[in-house]
Amino acid sequence: MADRLFGLPQRGTNSGSGITQNTSGVNTGDWGSGKQTSNKSGGDQGNGGLPDDGSMEALEASFKEFCERPENKPMMVKHEKKEAKKAARLNRKMQAFEFKEKVLESSYEAQKNIAPFLENRVLRRIVQTFTNDKYNDFDKWARNPIVLNMLKQAHEALNEGRLTDEEVEHNILEWLKDPTNPSHDMWKHKTRQTVRLSTDQLVSALNEQVQLRRKGNDLYKARRFVEALKEYESALGICNFINALSSPDQFEIDTNKQACLLNVAAVRMAMSEYGAAEKLCTEALELDSMNIKALLRRAKARMGRGSFAEAREDLNRVKELEPWNWEAEEQLRRLRDGAKESLRRESQLAAEMLA
Repeated sequence: MADRLFGLPQRGTNSGSGITQNTSGVNTGDWGSGKQTSNKSGGDQGNGGLPDDGSMEALEASFKEFCERPENKPMMVKHEKKEAKKAARLNRKMQAFEFKEKVLESSYEAQKNIAPFLENRVLRRIVQTFTNDKYNDFDKWARNPIVLNMLKQAHEALNEGRLTDEEVEHNILEWLKDPTNPSHDMWKHKTRQTVRLSTDQLVSALNEQVQLRRKGNDLYKARRFVEALKEYESALGICNFINALSSPDQFEIDTNKQACLLNVAAVRMAMSEYGAAEKLCTEALELDSMNIKALLRRAKARMGRGSFAEAREDLNRVKELEPWNWEAEEQLRRLRDGAKESLRRESQLAAEMLA
């Protein structure tokens, strides 16, 4: 019954990983020299027939040279996109199996409540978001009368032909996207599409976002802020889309994501959008609470908003982490001068009102 509703293969089915062993997509004979040398001395036998370190280095250098040729770039880009699609398909399969397990582990009442909605593609996707609860409480959503009533109304509208799948999905998503919805922030965070990549695939993705950031840097220096923002946000989009399979790789992603967030924050500040800049810096600090650049930039954004007390907290935090930081000291001086000037203006305004 569950397999029919979910439309998933049995657990024992070999679905494949979707990631190939050979990530080059080319034959060895195409790698520059392409020559293969044999070790006549029999030195290969001790390492299971593998080439020695020198041969491996030569092979890696030849492959790198092949990849960097301008005429081969379109083929490499095409191959990288193909691998990313395979990884995305694998990610969707994993999510589907995790969803199935969550449902089967839930209470009988929860399973009974959602069963009518699993046969519809759109409604099943909505129910699947219940598994994203930060407290791992699928039952809470599957027994929520407001949510169930929403799903019931959508189900009836579909059966009666009053709405199409696309219209139902649009209406439900608009409700979820509404900032006044109490679950909006959690839904936005949890339903963001991501893909988990191997180290080799991550290198390619991170290199791409670095190139975008460099373009953004050039545009920022030229004070072409709108164009710079587009490049920085594209780089940030890559970091938001990818996840790693190991902790060291995830650390590398998070480090690059912080840089992207602070780049976008810098543009927002240059456009006098201090509130947006503050939020971006806060997001970076959620990844690393001791990020000096994020603390300094958020302090400047807060000063721009007139939040002097909060700005002082950030600058004092910088001084705790780096007592020698001259920029924090300079900003603290400006903060004191700014506070004095603000107080002077307020006093002058009060005097004029009482005159």
